[in-house]
Amino acid sequence: MRLKSLSARLLLTSLAWSAFALVATGLVLASAFRQTIEARFDDTLGVYLSDLIGTIAAEDQASLPDAMVDIQEPRFDQPFSGWYWVVIARTSGNVVLASDSLGGDRLTTPDGLLSLPPGRLERTSATGPSGEELRLVARRVAFEDSQWYVVVVAASAETIDQDTARFATQLAIYLGLFAAILIAATFVQWRTSLRPLKQLGRELQAVQEGRAQHVSERLPSEIAPVAQALNALIDANQATLARARQHVGNLAHALKTPLSVLINDAANDTSPIAKSVTEQTQIMQSQVRYYLERAQMAAKDRMVGSVTDVVPALERLHRAMARLGERRGITVHFDNDGPVKFYGERQDFEEIVGNLVDNALKWAGRQVVIDLKAKDADNPRYLTISIGDDGPGLSEAQCGDVMSRGKRLDQSKPGSGLGLSIVFELVELYGGEFSLARSELGGLLAVVRLPRA
Repeated sequence: MRLKSLSARLLLTSLAWSAFALVATGLVLASAFRQTIEARFDDTLGVYLSDLIGTIAAEDQASLPDAMVDIQEPRFDQPFSGWYWVVIARTSGNVVLASDSLGGDRLTTPDGLLSLPPGRLERTSATGPSGEELRLVARRVAFEDSQWYVVVVAASAETIDQDTARFATQLAIYLGLFAAILIAATFVQWRTSLRPLKQLGRELQAVQEGRAQHVSERLPSEIAPVAQALNALIDANQATLARARQHVGNLAHALKTPLSVLINDAANDTSPIAKSVTEQTQIMQSQVRYYLERAQMAAKDRMVGSVTDVVPALERLHRAMARLGERRGITVHFDNDGPVKFYGERQDFEEIVGNLVDNALKWAGRQVVIDLKAKDADNPRYLTISIGDDGPGLSEAQCGDVMSRGKRLDQSKPGSGLGLSIVFELVELYGGEFSLARSELGGLLAVVRLPRA
């Protein structure tokens, strides 16, 4: 899918926001879990701290350094177990009492701990004798000797890290499973939500290809107005075309009779005026035909739902032109590389090719070749029709001149000179290309590129 696609944008946006939400949720939950574990761990240390203070207070204060303190926790008796307590004299900063787990080593406490306000419970971090990170709680107290002490209980934070790591692993597994379910649900929602748009696209393509006249209006309320507007546009387009054709036909009939009368009357008179009238009425007929053709083309500009099956149309044209060529001793060949459809009306297609083949028959010596390529080599969105003959051909300058409306390089051949210019305007109307060049047969090669359906 290209990023231009609405479906691609919707899908990628949904997945991006889902991924962001899951990652953010994981980080928030892991942080909240760690904070909860640390708070519970600190509460446990606080219980031991209160027990330690109470045990010391019950001892003989005169012999505090020699007091035997036991708070009924084996980990404080095991050397370097990670669980420690100390009592520090605030005035000297010396350790008065320490747990057996320190093994005579020193517990590094943070700066400012000795200036702790009385009664305040401090929660912070420290470094153990083995360099491990410790969680620490401390309180400043005074015993019966009226001396201030800072009582500290600390324990290794390794269990917090381990519990947090285990929780993060389990959380990642659960969020991963949830992410898989969320992605599947997003895909289902994406396909379900965009299905009406895809249906509308298929129906509109059917209208363009001539397989349907309207698109269905049985769509969700958000899209139904679009379908209604499209149907109204199609109906208006067809009505405009019908009116234009009717007006053009009426104009043709209205002009045909007066011009015919003038030509017939002038034909019965040999005076110079009659000759001039004949010439001018013939020019008028050519001009009327040309502008009527243009009016018809303008009325059919970008007609919605017009598609022509090219090969059958060319086969009918080939049979008609082949019979005409036999009378002049000219062979008409038709080659094609497969079926293809033209995005336009059959009458316009036959007008384009018919004019070019008719022009080739006028100048050909022995043969005319019609070649159809279903896909243009330079642009696969177009089909290519080439009409070549073995006649005298045209120079590059003459090719440019003959494209002009009504321009005729040889007055010996019948015709008004409007054929190629009409072809040029029809091809341009459909967004195609028309060019003239030298044919491999020696004569003129006319190449037309038209949009494929």
